[in-house]
Amino acid sequence: MADRGALVRMLVRRVATGVPAVRFPVEVRVADLLDTTAVARAMTGCDVVFNCAKGTGRDAGRRTAVDVDAAGQVVESASRAGARVVHVSTFAVYDLPSDGEVDESTPDAPRGDPYADGKRAGERLALETGRRLGVPVTVIQPTVVYGPRAGVHAADILEEMRTGKVVLVNGGAGICNAVFVDDVVTALLLAAETERGAGERLLVSGAEHPTWAEFFGAFERMVGGEATVSMTEAEALELWRRSRRRSWLLPETLKLLREDAGLRKRLLGTREAVALRGAAQRLVPGVLRSAEQRVAAATKPAVRAERGPLPSRPWLVRYLAKRARVRIHKARELLGYEPAFGLEAGMKLTEQWARWAGLTG
Repeated sequence: MADRGALVRMLVRRVATGVPAVRFPVEVRVADLLDTTAVARAMTGCDVVFNCAKGTGRDAGRRTAVDVDAAGQVVESASRAGARVVHVSTFAVYDLPSDGEVDESTPDAPRGDPYADGKRAGERLALETGRRLGVPVTVIQPTVVYGPRAGVHAADILEEMRTGKVVLVNGGAGICNAVFVDDVVTALLLAAETERGAGERLLVSGAEHPTWAEFFGAFERMVGGEATVSMTEAEALELWRRSRRRSWLLPETLKLLREDAGLRKRLLGTREAVALRGAAQRLVPGVLRSAEQRVAAATKPAVRAERGPLPSRPWLVRYLAKRARVRIHKARELLGYEPAFGLEAGMKLTEQWARWAGLTG
């Protein structure tokens, strides 16, 4: 919004979180979203508030507080500041059918997934609080967000492909409702500039409906070599069941050290490993070098060929098998939203970032 003459203020919980934004003309303030006084102070003078927060970590109580309680508190603070709110949720709040279309009238996802439950409760509380206080609130529900700096659907996928093979459920025939991160930002800005979406939930996705084979295939080409494996849904579920028969920690750690040269190099470069290596050289000179040579010889063949498929949780296996297509007619009608990036264009930009970030080597 800065290029449109707006003064942008960003609230982050930790200073490190705001580092990527410092190259832009953005004012960064540090505060916890659950600190209502600090949040209200940060909103002073604002016309639009974007709530992009997501509860993370193992503390279920804190996750709920961020996803749900803070959603209502943000709207209350916006009311005192005279600002409208754009609340970011997710399409995971809907019960995706095995096939067909999905829009804002699709039934809610069954309860039980903490992420979906929290985001659904949060968007409802934000809308209810907005209606009660007269604050325009628009809920944006992105689908599968990928692109530069994306975690789950970019960096995490590349990391998985460097350590194993991603399973293409039913050959990857399921539909990936991908949306490039810049298109999501466009939708947020449009929601900020009009009140036509006030009180509404709006799905935001790309114009195309690529399959998971096409989506994962783009990342596979980035890392080079085979990084996916096709399985039926039943085979993928069986893989998960077999993976639950846990191995002992020490054998698995040694296996990782043998197979992952990058991990081995990082561990051997730690202060503790350097000290132990020095002690071993002094106590039994030549033995350590011989052991290192044996490990190096054992790991010379192509490592990727030895890496097996990575098991996925049952809910993810079933999700990847679905062929439901998300419709964005409501966002088009109310916001004038039109996605600008197809999968090919979006993946080209994603690859440029991934190479710069060292995620493809």
